[in-house]
Amino acid sequence: AVVSTQSTGEENCRKLADAFTDAGCVPVWPDGGYFMLVDTGPMGWDFTAENTGRCYDVDCVKWLTREFKLATIPISVFYGDQNRHLAAKYIRVCCAKSDATIDKACEIIRSLRKA
Repeated sequence: AVVSTQSTGEENCRKLADAFTDAGCVPVWPDGGYFMLVDTGPMGWDFTAENTGRCYDVDCVKWLTREFKLATIPISVFYGDQNRHLAAKYIRVCCAKSDATIDKACEIIRSLRKA
């Protein structure tokens, strides 16, 4: 019998959810699929000084990528202008990654913990 060392999407989502919870964010557990939403609002991050004119989540994911090499997806881009604010503090993360990538992501996420 072939034994896989690759975690399932659900296991990866659980690992990411635990890491984001440890960091102070609020994961939104998916009913299925390859992505999970995360509410970053509790972190209190403020990107207004960057004065980009972009929605918070866009600045947030750019910062996470630039500073921590953690690639995530902004949610507000899926909304029209009038409703974009509804998703402004949420980011989207992919659970369909290798175990090594998920483990590294969890390490980075936990390093974001609020002091």
